[in-house]
Amino acid sequence: MSTTTSPPATTATSRMSTSARRLRRTLAVGVATAVGVGTWLIAVPGRGVDLSVTMAEATTQIGLGSVIVACVVAGLAGWGSLALLERLTAGAPKLWVLIAVAFTVVSLLGPVGQAQSLEAALTLGAMHLGVGAALIGLLPVRGATRTNRGR
Repeated sequence: MSTTTSPPATTATSRMSTSARRLRRTLAVGVATAVGVGTWLIAVPGRGVDLSVTMAEATTQIGLGSVIVACVVAGLAGWGSLALLERLTAGAPKLWVLIAVAFTVVSLLGPVGQAQSLEAALTLGAMHLGVGAALIGLLPVRGATRTNRGR
């Protein structure tokens, strides 16, 4: 006769199963992409904003496909970097949020600075901030490093 015991859950990360964490992060990437797509849909076909930027001395239209790809790539990069930090440090969620905020701010410099109009700059800025906010708010599991001691 054998008895089995389960180790006590000591962190939020251990309490959340791998599949639940994966689902949460997949949804986070989806929400961030929906924010980017929604912003584009409101601005470009909805309000007629010409979403043009100058890159490498050529004018480029920012189309829906580019928005989708950029949002998914940003989401997966955020997910991957957070997962890597979780393997390396106990304070991963807080550290990742600081890094993600910095990346979001820096991301505003390129396309927004290269926009052909004020409307395009505002739209791109809203898109970058919205996608960044969705990822920052949804990717990390809050309290992932706190222990249950004293409870």
